[in-house]
Amino acid sequence: MRQITITLSAIVFFALAFVGWCSDVPVFVCGTRAIAGAGIMYIVISLAGTAVIRIIADAAVKSATDNTSAGKKQ
Repeated sequence: MRQITITLSAIVFFALAFVGWCSDVPVFVCGTRAIAGAGIMYIVISLAGTAVIRIIADAAVKSATDNTSAGKKQ
């Protein structure tokens, strides 16, 4: 999961840097905004990935529990 998060954050960093470069923003401002955007994207992707993994795990546990309960009733 961490590899995906880092890769996507790097892509966002370069995309924001390119947009800033094309907009004739000073280099320091461009770099600062790109780093801030990549950091925020890292946090967002980490939280979203954790939420997705928890949802999938909860569904798998519930499904296994339902199958076990159904087997005991018969």
